[in-house]
Amino acid sequence: MAMMMSITTVLTVISTVLLILLIYVYSRNLKRAKSGFTIGLFIFALLFLIQNIVSVYFYLTMMEYYASGVEVHAFILTLLQTIGFAILLKITWD
Repeated sequence: MAMMMSITTVLTVISTVLLILLIYVYSRNLKRAKSGFTIGLFIFALLFLIQNIVSVYFYLTMMEYYASGVEVHAFILTLLQTIGFAILLKITWD
């Protein structure tokens, strides 16, 4: 099951990169139009970025403490999150 957590960690790093790109786009849009919606998107991405950075830290430092049943759930949630951020980045970038 250590392999599953390693894959989860890699997916979390990919999510972090996607979020950095989203923050870049949102900050660029924020300079052009200071609307509440744009500020909300920026804060949304920023909070998820913080969550992903903390997750990577915990995965790297406490991987051996995760129960085998939790590893599958963490993987599935991280996979879905990464797919969601990739779709959001694709839509936002265009």
